Amino acid sequence: MRHPEEAPATPFGFTGESTAGFGPAREAVYQKIFGEALSVSHELLPLIPHVDVYTFRRKSGDQEVYALATGGMSDLPMTLPRGASEMPKRVELIFYCSEPKEEYISTLRWLAHFPHTYKTRLGYGHTIPNGNPPGPLWGGDCLDTILLIPPIVVKDQKLAEELTLGGDPVSFLWVVPITGAECNLKLQKGLGPLMELFGQNRHLHIFQPGRKSYV
Repeated sequence: MRHPEEAPATPFGFTGESTAGFGPAREAVYQKIFGEALSVSHELLPLIPHVDVYTFRRKSGDQEVYALATGGMSDLPMTLPRGASEMPKRVELIFYCSEPKEEYISTLRWLAHFPHTYKTRLGYGHTIPNGNPPGPLWGGDCLDTILLIPPIVVKDQKLAEELTLGGDPVSFLWVVPITGAECNLKLQKGLGPLMELFGQNRHLHIFQPGRKSYV
């Protein structure tokens, strides 16, 4: 997916759909999957939907891992193409890192608003470049694009079994920074070859800021 050039639809105003109760229901499931949140970054602007970002701490062997999960993106269904009723309508985003940073939280919040602002959808295999032309994410080296795929952490794959909002199951999409060369491979040959490279290089689910391109 490339960033659309047309002006975004306003994220303010009446939605036509009640989201009362969505927050507590989602938080109850998050607590079941992750435990208590270490912190919650509350959105200060009056945007619709209201997107908070939760930080959860986990252990992966001897290493501390932080899972950053959006909360609010799924309050509204995404805009699906005609005839695409089987595509997920409601999703939240998840990102794994060894150190939670405000710049990660800001990016997750921007991504969570993206489909609602531009009246589109985010789904499995979509890529979103960091600008045009893409620039390195978070002051890094060569990671300049976001890839969205299902999480590989088994617990987090089960969100849709636990959480239904407005009659729709809610799934996580894993936010994976990739390089421009990796994005080009995916655009030219499909997601399969890129996933094969991830497997060959034993790509970690925990974000590695200094990783080099697999292509």
